[in-house]
Amino acid sequence: MSMPALMFELETPLEERVARLEANVEHIQSDISEMKIDIRRLDDKIDGVKDAVTALAINMEKSFANVEKSFANVEKSFANVEKSFANVERQFTNVEKSFAALHAARAFDRVWWLLMSAAMLGVMARAFKWI
Repeated sequence: MSMPALMFELETPLEERVARLEANVEHIQSDISEMKIDIRRLDDKIDGVKDAVTALAINMEKSFANVEKSFANVEKSFANVEKSFANVERQFTNVEKSFAALHAARAFDRVWWLLMSAAMLGVMARAFKWI
């Protein structure tokens, strides 16, 4: 079913609509120009962060290189300590050998003193005419 047209409404003239569109476009353009300025600022900040991160990475690489050198020095020190312990162990074995030789020498000394004491007692027994 169709309805009869009761009243014709006049449309707004084309110029008014174009004027409103131009006003809206001006707002959009100002917003876009503000966004461009913000993006440029962000680009500068991102470049600053990139430079800082690059500098940090370089410093960390240098630090890791220094740590590696330190570990190499520590390894050399441990090798020197191991050599020192080996030398101390050799010295202890030499001391043990010396003590073993000393024990043998002390045994010979004991035999010598026993013989000297027996000879002295023999001389004394003869002098006192016990024999």
